[in-house]
Amino acid sequence: MSTINNGAGLVIAKGLSEEWLKQIVHLAKICEAYDEFDLSVNLNVSMLQNRQPEQTNDFLYVQDGQLVGFLGMYAIVSPKEVEISGMVHPDYRRKGIFRALYEQAKAECEKREVTQILLVSNRKSKEASSFAEGVATTYQFSEYKLDYSATAHVTAVESDNRLQLFPATTNDFQTLVEIGVSGFEDTAELMTALVTRNLSEPSFQTYLAQYESEPVGMITVSEEDNEFFISGFCVKKGLQGKGLGRKILSQTVEILNQREHIGGISLEVAVDNQNALSLYQSTGFEVVSVYDYYVG
Repeated sequence: MSTINNGAGLVIAKGLSEEWLKQIVHLAKICEAYDEFDLSVNLNVSMLQNRQPEQTNDFLYVQDGQLVGFLGMYAIVSPKEVEISGMVHPDYRRKGIFRALYEQAKAECEKREVTQILLVSNRKSKEASSFAEGVATTYQFSEYKLDYSATAHVTAVESDNRLQLFPATTNDFQTLVEIGVSGFEDTAELMTALVTRNLSEPSFQTYLAQYESEPVGMITVSEEDNEFFISGFCVKKGLQGKGLGRKILSQTVEILNQREHIGGISLEVAVDNQNALSLYQSTGFEVVSVYDYYVG
């Protein structure tokens, strides 16, 4: 782990020490208390804990003997697509700190020949939205974070033995890629990277959904600190709107609820209309945060 101080309190980090991690989490708690919204999605602490020392992904700003600004770069699926998010201590805002961090991150992306930079902003933060617009970014899409509530009012999903979920293995790789290309309408290259990540991470479990023995969808569950996160959920395009998605999600929740010492179930999903969002709400999930993505 090494750091490069670029003057004026700016620190360019290769890898993160335990002390830096501690200070980042502390800064997040200060910002969360002030802004009254969750920063866990922005920070992705599990990725911060596994930063590689040979690559620059994190930029910090130190002033008056404390960490007052942080920006992280996250290549979640492809190294050519980077998400950027961060925070600044409430007492040190409107001083150009985040802009300085952002410019350094953009320079790093240019060195890596990154083809797409996504700036992530919590919708409750007017400052973040104003910054995104100020650096000439273009709104791309929104992602919703939803938490499952066992007490939510839902209409029971009728049991359907024709639908089965099976833990996916590497033998299902191509089938999962094809489902993702169809359901997400993304490229084979992007879905190959996503499926590779989901099948290789020890804390991830992807399920292949089959209806009458035919592959129809997929859904992935990851675990961190006794919390479960649902992602990579889709149904083949030609089969959407037939109730399969609701059944798959309901079965997944049932599987997770059978686990011991479950702490909670959350999911993050990019949706562009209320009908799509209603699918998740109808199975007991409630919106807790909305994140807007801007292309830099």
